Amino acid sequence: MKKITSFLLLMIGWFVFSQKCNYQIFTNAENLKETGKFKLIIKNTDNKSFKIRKEISFCNMRLESLEFYNEETQSFEKINLANKDIDCFTYKDSDFTLKPSKIYTYEVNIKSDLAVMQSDKFFEAFDDRKYRFKISFPLDSYSQCGESNKVITDWIYKN
Repeated sequence: MKKITSFLLLMIGWFVFSQKCNYQIFTNAENLKETGKFKLIIKNTDNKSFKIRKEISFCNMRLESLEFYNEETQSFEKINLANKDIDCFTYKDSDFTLKPSKIYTYEVNIKSDLAVMQSDKFFEAFDDRKYRFKISFPLDSYSQCGESNKVITDWIYKN
């Protein structure tokens, strides 16, 4: 009986932790320099629905990488990120279900988010500089998507 119980627990654990959500992420940053906003599009490529957040803001987003373009070396150079304490106690996160083959578009105001995550007037101070960044955020609950819950974007360029 112990062997059967152990086997069942092992199978349940394997099923729960091996779940994966399939999706594609696209970004549209063509007006980023002018508006400070970009669009992040998520498409459910899975045959099942899963939950995603209704919005992305500095309370559920992390700046993974930030690199400035060096004109002399003609390459991007990594910048050390500030670790700021951000007050999100009043933030209410909400979600909804993204059905198979459906698309959802987030409008991310990176101008105001960088002001909170990095420094005031970050966007204006580096208006004439080229840089790129990656952000990450959780889709929703780890229990539904497992390791694929954490989304990390490709490079988003601000020229």
